[in-house]
Amino acid sequence: MRMSAVKWSELVSAWEASGQSARSYADEHGVSEGSLRWWKGELARRNRREPTRRSPGPGRHRAHVALAKVLREGEEAPSSTEPITPPVVIAIGPARILVEHDFDARLLRAIVHALVEQP
Repeated sequence: MRMSAVKWSELVSAWEASGQSARSYADEHGVSEGSLRWWKGELARRNRREPTRRSPGPGRHRAHVALAKVLREGEEAPSSTEPITPPVVIAIGPARILVEHDFDARLLRAIVHALVEQP
């Protein structure tokens, strides 16, 4: 059975909170001790690579970044009368996905699936 990184994270957290040995916890939950230990290390490595997010707080300013929409050949620029919908940011581990109002749902599903299913 293949589990996502999110599921392994939940399993490793529950194991650490249980106080059980890796062997007994793995046996009880139907996973191998080696996989449980490997995921504990892998999740720690992933966490170290992810920068700490800090609130801008008083006295600090956020940088503003201007973005431009790239149009494909033959695609028309949106009219200025279209409502401006702010994008949504989806965070999966260290990855950040900016989702605009006119997103491709199938592409987004594929990207999210690929990020969640990383070993």
